[in-house]
Amino acid sequence: MQSRLLSCILLSILFIMTVIPAHARIVRVYTGKLNVNTASAADFGRLPEVGEVIAFRIVKERERRGTFKDVRELKSVNGISERVYEELKNYVAVSGENNLTVYMDLNTITRSLLLGIPGMTEGEARSILNYRKAKGRFAGMEELRLVPGINDRRFRELAEWLTVARR
Repeated sequence: MQSRLLSCILLSILFIMTVIPAHARIVRVYTGKLNVNTASAADFGRLPEVGEVIAFRIVKERERRGTFKDVRELKSVNGISERVYEELKNYVAVSGENNLTVYMDLNTITRSLLLGIPGMTEGEARSILNYRKAKGRFAGMEELRLVPGINDRRFRELAEWLTVARR
């Protein structure tokens, strides 16, 4: 009976050790800013820690106010805590153009996120993940050119969505 219990415990530990890495954090790299007075709900949804519901609330609050005078006013939106505000404050402004770009890290991106990239095929996603599994971390974006099936044209297209984040 004890050996069976021990076996169950060991199997549980092994299961947990294999499942946890599968839920590793996807690294995103943000450049540019989002104008909170002109951005759409979809634009807001690209910010860190902001999903569809909070994005909708930001737009509704902007409609109620007319405009935001200062980005700190975002903290008055239901769902934007101090922690969430700290995550997004560097990517928002009350004026200027919307030029926020979000890149996903090749070393942490998942199959489902790869398949969300425009034009990404099942074969390309599999090839990228297999390359990463076989070779380890991508050292830089140029290494993506070594993935079977990624030619120069496709590399340029993928460079609009992907990056290799610095550690």
